[in-house]
Amino acid sequence: MEERFENKFIFSRGDEKNFRSLITNGFLRKLYENRVVNSIYYDTITLDNLYHNINGSNNRVKYRVRWYNQINNSEVFFEKKIKSGLITKKKKISLGFFSSHFLLRKYLKSENFLKKINTYTTQNLIEVLAVSYERAYFGDFEKKLRVTFDTKIKTQKRNMDTFFEIDSDILELKYDLTESNFVKNKIKKTNFNLRNQKFSKYVRSFLLLSEMGFH
Repeated sequence: MEERFENKFIFSRGDEKNFRSLITNGFLRKLYENRVVNSIYYDTITLDNLYHNINGSNNRVKYRVRWYNQINNSEVFFEKKIKSGLITKKKKISLGFFSSHFLLRKYLKSENFLKKINTYTTQNLIEVLAVSYERAYFGDFEKKLRVTFDTKIKTQKRNMDTFFEIDSDILELKYDLTESNFVKNKIKKTNFNLRNQKFSKYVRSFLLLSEMGFH
């Protein structure tokens, strides 16, 4: 299971000044082309994992189905993400390749899907909502720090066709547990003065949909 630190910084949508400064002053390079990240979040029927996150539990879990760009023959994964204190752990399994949303949806309602995810959790999970956004990827030349910048974040309630926009962009620093001092010193040298904040796309999406009367 992959373990790392993740530091998140919240920007108003379209405000990229500090982000661009970090990329330039931190001598970061673009790793590859932007991708659209698509996730379907799962939780218990009483939304235990959601409320553990909202209440600031020291040990939090999120479950999601994820794929990148269009579904056209894309590989789809089921992920379990664990937040234990400051450490993030992630484990994923492949669900296979799907040529259409219809076939993916059909699979997600099948016994085969339930059997597969039961190897990850004893919780009875249901689909709650979907999230989609565009992600840019950067890294340092020492390959010790990865930076992602998420824009155009939008969410969709289960069984609805309409997406609703979230008015924030998210910068995230991701690095190995052994590289903490290296990253702190690097950020300090860039004069990147923003403070990291807690942010969950799952939680923010749920709260937005609730405010609109959809939960």
